[in-house]
Amino acid sequence: MCIEQFGLTWYDFVSGIIVKKELRQRAIKLRTDDKLSYSAIKQQLGVSKSTLSYWLRDLPLSEDLIAKMQEAGWKKGEASRERYRNTMRRKKEQEAKSAYEYYLTDFEHLSDKTLFVAGLMLYLGEGDKKVSSRIALSNTDPGIILFFINWLKRYFDINKEDIRIQLHLYENMDLEKERVFWQNTLELSNSQFYKSSVRKMQKSSFSYKDSIRHGTCEVYAFGVERKTKLSMAMKAFIVTSL
Repeated sequence: MCIEQFGLTWYDFVSGIIVKKELRQRAIKLRTDDKLSYSAIKQQLGVSKSTLSYWLRDLPLSEDLIAKMQEAGWKKGEASRERYRNTMRRKKEQEAKSAYEYYLTDFEHLSDKTLFVAGLMLYLGEGDKKVSSRIALSNTDPGIILFFINWLKRYFDINKEDIRIQLHLYENMDLEKERVFWQNTLELSNSQFYKSSVRKMQKSSFSYKDSIRHGTCEVYAFGVERKTKLSMAMKAFIVTSL
């Protein structure tokens, strides 16, 4: 399928993405700086409330502010809707917290085999299968990278000092800051980091400013015997699961 089928050019497609990002940034600014309701933002920007609900889902107004805005002229229905959104947000947060606490207790005493299989599944989905002498896995989540490094130490007799890291970053990121972030998070030395791979992107269309994202971290460990053991373990698991 191509965009020309819908009577669009690539210019139309890219322009639409940029306009949508600009609208989202304006909506966030109106919410955070001007403390406007969804209705007021919709009126200014012409964006549907369902879209605003997605864009602004993490930007609730406090009860004190809702009361003040109601006194300043908000309609009763608008204040009620804001309170309803806050109630539903707190409900979802509580449900997520309860689920996390349940599984935190449930997973407290996982068997050795269960942990091994968990690592195999991770590698089946994310790991390099081609190079016979190299174990490699990439992810943006520091928790997953930490799990994988500890998994390698536990099941493949790999010393932490033998781990190597390459970061895949974008040119509009603070490259040194991100390297320090990963170095501190993984508790590795500077010498264990290869030169970062830096991808060019237009700053107007993509930005990591004030973001929780830190690029992609790729973990390397080497050894033909280790890679063979890992490959055969994955193969055996698949065969016995059929």
